Amino acid sequence: MKLNFRFAIIMSVIVALTLVCSVSCKRKPKLDKGEELSQAVIITKPQIKKFSETFDSSSTTKAFKTATITPKVSANIVKFLVKEGDKVKEGQALAQLDKTDYMVGKKVAEAQVQAAEAGVMQAEAAFEKMSSDYERYQKLKKQGSISESDYESIESGYKQTEAGLAAAKAQVEMAKSSLANYNNQLAYTTIKAPFDGYISMKNGEIGEMASPAVPMFEVVQSDKLKVDLYISELEIYGITKDSTAEITFDAYPDKTETAKVNYVNSKVDSATSSVKVEFIFDNKQNIYKPGMTVRAKITLPEREHLVVPRNSIFTRDNEVGTVYYKTADNKVFSKNITMGGSVEGYSIIRNGLEGDEEIVVGGGRQLEEGQSVTVIEARN
Repeated sequence: MKLNFRFAIIMSVIVALTLVCSVSCKRKPKLDKGEELSQAVIITKPQIKKFSETFDSSSTTKAFKTATITPKVSANIVKFLVKEGDKVKEGQALAQLDKTDYMVGKKVAEAQVQAAEAGVMQAEAAFEKMSSDYERYQKLKKQGSISESDYESIESGYKQTEAGLAAAKAQVEMAKSSLANYNNQLAYTTIKAPFDGYISMKNGEIGEMASPAVPMFEVVQSDKLKVDLYISELEIYGITKDSTAEITFDAYPDKTETAKVNYVNSKVDSATSSVKVEFIFDNKQNIYKPGMTVRAKITLPEREHLVVPRNSIFTRDNEVGTVYYKTADNKVFSKNITMGGSVEGYSIIRNGLEGDEEIVVGGGRQLEEGQSVTVIEARN
């Protein structure tokens, strides 16, 4: 019994010693004072490669022109001459409003013009007679043949008839202005298309009161379509008036159109660091509709780029990344770089590298600032 108890104690001690030894053996070796742990790495250098960048973007099509037509006068709707979807020409009548009130107003204005013109004729006759008398009295005054009071009386009459003639002429202008206003209002009772296009919206019913506050039609010109693309400020350098985009449609995956630059916005959107570029393409057959989802592929002109292998960039945040470079004394430090897309396994470097750095491309996932490294391979 005592033998078994002693044996159990001995076995327990052996197991404990075995565990301690096992843990101790797994610990990293303790470095002597001043000695640094060196990590094996593979390095490379940035390269200059010449190629054309391409990038894809999604957007929606827009009509080349869109006009919301609101009546300029209030009147009952008498007739609609088109319906939604109809093709229209510039100046074509779309609807007719009631002209009655404006016809009455026009006749009144015409009568006022005639009366005002008759008033001018009378005022001109009175002024002509008074001018003749005034001229005669001026001569008599020089000769001393009339009294001062008689001369002042005729002079006052002359000035009054002169002012009366001016007032009569002003009345004619006011009457003509009123007539022109009624003519315009009469013209406005016919709603017309502002340009060639299609009716995309019609509002109202016959007998309803049309109002300048309520849109009646929307006309779109869709024989050409526009596509707005937002291009990074880092890539906008390659976009010119001669640039093109290859447009494909979700609704027509087997069709492709070539769009040309219509204009490039003059400022960068600070929120997205991008520039709006408007592309335009022909749609003469009206196959495509405004609002369709499209994919646009843009190819920039060929030029030289500073690139590094994609796997040399250790952290990424959109266009910002981090690389590690080796110094002459075999230590590594990080650098923040700005990327501009990727091609053929390489990332394009916009900012952050000079081009002569030795970049860690392998074995460096646990690197720290200032850590010593051992180069086991240098790649071209």
